[in-house]
Amino acid sequence: MRHVFRATKLGWDREQEGIWFDADKYTKEEAEAQFKPYQGTTKDGYPYTGYEYDGQKYHDYLYLGVYEDDKMPRNNDEYIDSLLNR
Repeated sequence: MRHVFRATKLGWDREQEGIWFDADKYTKEEAEAQFKPYQGTTKDGYPYTGYEYDGQKYHDYLYLGVYEDDKMPRNNDEYIDSLLNR
């Protein structure tokens, strides 16, 4: 079982990636704590809070839930299907 998150990378293209943590080693809270908040400023001078994990900076992240290894959603459509089938 894995705790699955979807995170949006910094940048204009809003690229998203899936990040997972082994549920046998991490609780949901411990996994979520891996996303370290930081304060930044846009090039126009606006402050924002971003999140960093494993050297990558993200706009935001979303906890999708706990999934069996072979049933993890690989995209938004599979995530929505998993919600509808629960």
